[in-house]
Amino acid sequence: MPTFIYPPSIPWNWMFQRPQQLLGQISSSGQTVLYEDLGSFPKPKIKSLSSTLHLCQGISAMNVPHSRPRILWLTVPSHINSISNYNPDLVIYDAVDEPKDEFASWAPYYPSITQKADIIFCSSQSIYNYFQPKHPRVHLVPNGVDYVHFSSCPNKRPQDLPSGKPIIGYSGAIAPWVDWELLRAVIQQNPEFNFVFIGAFFQLHKFPLKYKNVTYLGLKSYHELPTYFRYFDIGLIPFLQTEMTKGCNPIKLYEYYAAGIQVLATPLPELLTVPKINLESDPFLFSLRLRHLLESDDSSKPQRMAYAQANDWTERTGRILQQIYTTAYRNKESV
Repeated sequence: MPTFIYPPSIPWNWMFQRPQQLLGQISSSGQTVLYEDLGSFPKPKIKSLSSTLHLCQGISAMNVPHSRPRILWLTVPSHINSISNYNPDLVIYDAVDEPKDEFASWAPYYPSITQKADIIFCSSQSIYNYFQPKHPRVHLVPNGVDYVHFSSCPNKRPQDLPSGKPIIGYSGAIAPWVDWELLRAVIQQNPEFNFVFIGAFFQLHKFPLKYKNVTYLGLKSYHELPTYFRYFDIGLIPFLQTEMTKGCNPIKLYEYYAAGIQVLATPLPELLTVPKINLESDPFLFSLRLRHLLESDDSSKPQRMAYAQANDWTERTGRILQQIYTTAYRNKESV
């Protein structure tokens, strides 16, 4: 069986994102995954999360005995220059963001990626459109959700959630690409609602909003998120519309939907075709839609949850492994 190696990019226990989800699913399918954890580890060790998923904490995956073929999984563009450290049989580049704005420093590495990667997976249509003319094996694989995890119904209400008013929730990075000016206007126009934010800081050093009806709860573990989502009345995706966010396929959309939550978002390109979503960019119309959603009967919950279930990470992983095995077979036949 092949071994997948992921160089140090994202701490395993930080916000649980696409790399952790996909590599976790790949390990569940029986492939060995050596995930080089990012962090400071005074005592280097291998932390085994299962018989096939191992966190390399302060130790290189190359020091861990493993079988070949060796597949190198990359999501940080600069790691394309570290391929020789791993001597892989196959190089995968999983493109998750546009190399624009907050990620502009990625752009210089993209020519090397098109030359050195054997397969490129893309999380959005615009990223796919960039790579597809430049590489023979480019595949569109959007983000997804662990449907069972988020559709579960935990009963105990978290003690740090505010009470007494409907909860308008946001879960994700506290980052520059959030439309904070839109949120300021909407929050001030709706003092009768509680606005709750969950997530870690990214390129910001303090929480940008200070209002009586705003609560910032910090980063919560992936295990805890469904418990909080159960008490969200509306889930927000209030992103700026920029060159970077046009390539954003928000994981939170699928997670909100799996939890049965109605979603109000700004009209990002990747959201325009999502069924039963609500899109507004003007602050007044955003507030109007928010109040309308809370006052109306929610009849589309089954359709939202069905959409999430159809976009489970297991489906994404199956498509990815099929392409990897097809490419590996072709490479073997060409030798």
